[in-house]
Amino acid sequence: MPGIPHNNFFFKGDSVHVPCLSDEQRQHLPHKPLELIFTNVTVTIQKRFILKDVSGIVKPGELLAVMGPSGCGKTTLLNCLAGRIKLDSGIIRLNRERLNKRYKRKICYVLQQDIFFPDLTLRQTLQYAALLRLPDSLTYEQKMQYVDHIIDVLDLTSCQHTIMGDYMNRGLSGGEKKRANIACELLTNPALMLLDEPTSGLDSHAAYHLMSSLKKYAENENKTVVVTVHQPSSQIFHMFDKLLLLCNGQTAYFGDVNKVVDFFSNIGLVVKPHYNPADFILEQVKGSEEMKEKILQASRDARILPDYPHELRTELYENTICHQYINNYNHNRHNRINGHVQTIQNAPDLWGNNIIHAKSHSRISTTPIRSPNDLCVSICQTHSPDSNTCVYTALPMKEEETKSFWLDNESHASSSVSSSDYDFSWQWPTCFWTQFKVLSRRNFQEARPRMLSTLNWVQTVALGIMAGLLWFRLPRTEPAIHDIQGWMFFSTTYWMLFAHFGALYSFPSEREVINKERQSGAYRLSAYYLAKMVGELPLTITLPAIYHVISYPMLGVHSTKVFFLLLAFLLLNTIVAQSVGFFIGACCMDMQVSVTISAIYTLATQLFGGYLATNIPPWLTWMQRLSMVHYAYQNMQIVEFSEGSPIECAVPSKFDVCKNSSYIPVSEILAMEGSSLPLWLNTLILFVFLLVFRILGYVVLRYFRRPK
Repeated sequence: MPGIPHNNFFFKGDSVHVPCLSDEQRQHLPHKPLELIFTNVTVTIQKRFILKDVSGIVKPGELLAVMGPSGCGKTTLLNCLAGRIKLDSGIIRLNRERLNKRYKRKICYVLQQDIFFPDLTLRQTLQYAALLRLPDSLTYEQKMQYVDHIIDVLDLTSCQHTIMGDYMNRGLSGGEKKRANIACELLTNPALMLLDEPTSGLDSHAAYHLMSSLKKYAENENKTVVVTVHQPSSQIFHMFDKLLLLCNGQTAYFGDVNKVVDFFSNIGLVVKPHYNPADFILEQVKGSEEMKEKILQASRDARILPDYPHELRTELYENTICHQYINNYNHNRHNRINGHVQTIQNAPDLWGNNIIHAKSHSRISTTPIRSPNDLCVSICQTHSPDSNTCVYTALPMKEEETKSFWLDNESHASSSVSSSDYDFSWQWPTCFWTQFKVLSRRNFQEARPRMLSTLNWVQTVALGIMAGLLWFRLPRTEPAIHDIQGWMFFSTTYWMLFAHFGALYSFPSEREVINKERQSGAYRLSAYYLAKMVGELPLTITLPAIYHVISYPMLGVHSTKVFFLLLAFLLLNTIVAQSVGFFIGACCMDMQVSVTISAIYTLATQLFGGYLATNIPPWLTWMQRLSMVHYAYQNMQIVEFSEGSPIECAVPSKFDVCKNSSYIPVSEILAMEGSSLPLWLNTLILFVFLLVFRILGYVVLRYFRRPK
């Protein structure tokens, strides 16, 4: 691909090599490598432990596998790491800082379900994702280069023009959908990838190919990758750098994959030769309660061994140690060096019981402490006895605390910059106008095959011809009034039902995609909502317009004005019905409930529309005010009977006005059906229906159906 070398496209080390981008454009894309540390994570739901005291660490370039039987809490842990579930206790840190909104922008979460718009091709899906999630500082051509590179890296070139597909329309295979799911997230160049069961539903070859790509991505791009897997093959199992084995929501093992066999051997559970270790350990954690407790106890005992990660040691989070340094810090808080740091003379040895002398450059942040119960400061910087690398440790602080606690040897200027990052306010990757344009185009492209399908075209043309033939060339006489009204009422009710249930049935599948994209922070809900109304508007009015063009001239066109006014009220009624369907679909999560509610409302709308029943009991007249068909139907009568040739009276006539006149005025025709509202008021009420249901739909999505 010209302009961007494939092997230097993404983040490598401390820089990004994308020659075609300016410095201003680059700063939006590269992410600093993230070290993920989660300690003592506990989650309870309805007083039942889902996760209990789960800890782990993953460094850049490593691939962590979370394994365990079904129901052990793998997905819940991933949701916690993504910041989608509130913890009952525990800490999640990225580069020693609390998980916050700023870091959520650097995390991608690939769901287990492959949720896409089925009628878009793979390339179209990636193009829209790039246009929405890559910053506006990049040109369209540069964003498309990103798409080309992702397709090439994940070996999707041969299927890029294939539709995503669903259970009705065949599209991508399972493995291709999995890679497409990952490709959408890789576009933003995330520093941390969380993948829930990426190999589920794949054959062994596809699963191996996928995991091999993830392994290379983690190593070559210096990314942190966490995956949940249920029962991997031995080939896939040995790809993992680290393993977190869960049992009943607790840690059964955490450490290097190549040491898990020794761990089980030490407690008397020996793996047979040529036996898949993944199968073996899953069999053990699914054994008896005594066996489970034995494994869990061995895991707890392993936490005090010298090779256990010091970042996860429980003594770092004991209040006694914390309070020692709080007291020391409070005593010397007025003797700061340059107002920023305080030298520590002694620090506890993190790997033993001896006290070691800290280096002269060891420092601790002096962010003011409100009280010993509010905050624990960082302990110290020391050196591992078996390594020359520096070790940076931090202590827990209250969830609402927002200050950074960095311990490093860099200048204080850089530390202050790091702290200032917490003043970060959420910024969307693209502006509102960009989101609106892209989403409008995508909604149009996605909905067109569904709304303007071949079957819908055939149905519309056939119905228009049948309606025109049934009411062909009706005379302008009193006996024909009922037939003319029949065409009006049939047209309004049919297209009301068509648009209403079309919106209702299309919303559940679309809602899943929108929820996934909203969780990833791809765009504003307001931009999506306005784009949906604008993008689908041409599709919504196309078929009713074709029906009207075919059927009404066959009845007899009296004037161009009448033709277009009738068409306008027919389309307005159709759009209002679609708004009601969208609102009900947003409110009801259960499809059967939404269909039932819609059936009751639409049938009531027809009954009180003014054609099927004219002698409505006084105590039910309020129902007529809620019928959208009533207002459109009355408007069509006003327009039709006010223009063109007047309606001739019959002999005998049921209209009293015919005793003194040969023609029936429109007011008498409307009075026969009990309607007295003028044209402008009927139109205004229809627009009120449209606005109210559109606004209610937005309120429901914004406040009541927010993605969890």
